[in-house]
Amino acid sequence: MARIERTDTLRPVTDEQPIFIPDGDLLIPQPQAAGPWFPGVQHGGAIAALVARAVEGVPSSVPMVTTRLSVDMSRRVPMGPTKVETDVVRNGLRLQAVECRYVVDGETVGRASAMRVRESTGISPPIDARPGDEALDSPASYPTYDSPFLNGITGFFKTFEGRQRVGEAEHSGFGTMWMRATQPLVAGEPNDPRVMVAAVADMMPSGDYGMDYEKYISINADLVVSLARPPEGEWLAYRSRVRGEGNGYGQADAALYDERGFVGRALKSLLVDLR
Repeated sequence: MARIERTDTLRPVTDEQPIFIPDGDLLIPQPQAAGPWFPGVQHGGAIAALVARAVEGVPSSVPMVTTRLSVDMSRRVPMGPTKVETDVVRNGLRLQAVECRYVVDGETVGRASAMRVRESTGISPPIDARPGDEALDSPASYPTYDSPFLNGITGFFKTFEGRQRVGEAEHSGFGTMWMRATQPLVAGEPNDPRVMVAAVADMMPSGDYGMDYEKYISINADLVVSLARPPEGEWLAYRSRVRGEGNGYGQADAALYDERGFVGRALKSLLVDLR
């Protein structure tokens, strides 16, 4: 297969374009894989999604579901030819542990790990839903998200449709957002909610909605997603909160939902800095 052009020479983004294009065992990031903070750097949501995709592609001897995904994003990830390498460090009949390396231009620039457990019906009784686990109001009941923060923003975030009610994001980064991917993550593949939930988790707020983003950046150095069950459908949501004491770091956490109800939780460590 002929090598695909590098990102900086690709044609302008259109709604039909995927975010990554396969090229042999590599994935070539398109302009919409970029994040908002630094030029030429992949978005954390794109990174998390590719890691989740790699984990879901790991074979197992019995049916497995992913219960935890932990992604280390402690350095900038360039927009170069990308692949996620996986090693199965435990491959039992009840548990499977996977380690991942995020490799760009032949260099490991990120690491991740995942825990998977066997799925078998009839072994344990179902547990009743707990308060807060109920389904959210449908995405159709939320207006399309619009914020001054989005002015001039391109890249990965813009490949999603967002829906949020006015008044749900006025303090401390608290808010509920429904999100639906509008472009394929990888050319030729349908978007898998087990993969896209990692991207949505990464896109929960990393700062107070009142933060002056012309003055500050607020990025996450890691992401942990813990799932109670596999998500379903196109629409996924987070209900998030950001915490920090003004010392240049903080934490964000969120409950994650699909249209059936609660699916899990996400947690991010935050670094806040001047531009």
